[in-house]
Amino acid sequence: MSKMEKKSYVDPAWPEHIPGTGHPVTEALSRLAGASSPYGDEMPFPLPADQIGYVHPHTVINK
Repeated sequence: MSKMEKKSYVDPAWPEHIPGTGHPVTEALSRLAGASSPYGDEMPFPLPADQIGYVHPHTVINK
């Protein structure tokens, strides 16, 4: 343990395996700022109520 190699920094600035054009996707290179949506960047949020198919439950309380 005393002879462990120390790294100059913990998180490297450029990853080793970069797909595509050779640059990691950052907010400076991305079309949109922040993380991409798992549903796609073209889906608007919030969706209209008639498109989501949600029915609010109605409970009758016994008296």
